[in-house]
Amino acid sequence: MNSRPPILTALLNPLNLSMLAVTVAAGLCSAWWLAPVGLVLWLVMVIVIARDPGVKITFTRQSREPLAQRYQVRFDRLDRARITIFNTMQRVGNASFRKSIEPVQSSLDDLTEHAYQLSLQMSALDNNFAIQRISNNFEDEIEKMQNNIRGAANASDRREFEQTLASLNTRQTQLNQIANLLSRFEAQLAGTNNAIDGLVTGLVGLQGRGSTQIEAKVAQFLKIIQTEKDELNQFDAELEKISLI
Repeated sequence: MNSRPPILTALLNPLNLSMLAVTVAAGLCSAWWLAPVGLVLWLVMVIVIARDPGVKITFTRQSREPLAQRYQVRFDRLDRARITIFNTMQRVGNASFRKSIEPVQSSLDDLTEHAYQLSLQMSALDNNFAIQRISNNFEDEIEKMQNNIRGAANASDRREFEQTLASLNTRQTQLNQIANLLSRFEAQLAGTNNAIDGLVTGLVGLQGRGSTQIEAKVAQFLKIIQTEKDELNQFDAELEKISLI
């Protein structure tokens, strides 16, 4: 996907390009000392746009790699919830309210990024798992080894077949564990979506409420997000174990 870094977006902004052209023209055709002044103003405009949170969010979203379909839909829903809160903050004119909910926005940004990184790892694992399932038929191989054990001509052959059978059983168990992990993570994303969707609804409804009520709700929202973070952390630990298999 084609995406531009915030600084490049700022440089190619039509208003900034126009300002640069006017600065050059003024320096060449009017007074040379206008050029440095114009360049300073142009640089300020570039920095302001490059640091715009909306530009950064757009770049982050466009630069993400695609996920496995089973995770993409659920992650997109979580990301939309984050954007909803961001847009709510931008629309609200009450600076005090924006400041009150900034911790929620920041914490949700962290949760979303963590969910994306996990989804990326799970997508790679899901792809590898699908290939393993297609290229290996453990049921047939296990049955074949069991038959070989029963028909072994001597103890040495039997021992070799038994070792192969143990290896097949171990690998099948590992793949079953991976399948379970992939399904559990999918369910976790669905649960996170439900929790965050409820949070967004509650946060949007806080506009116009008293500061005491807003503070109490923000604390509650942060606790909800932290719970989801803690649950995702468990998958980090399980992925670490899987990588050692």
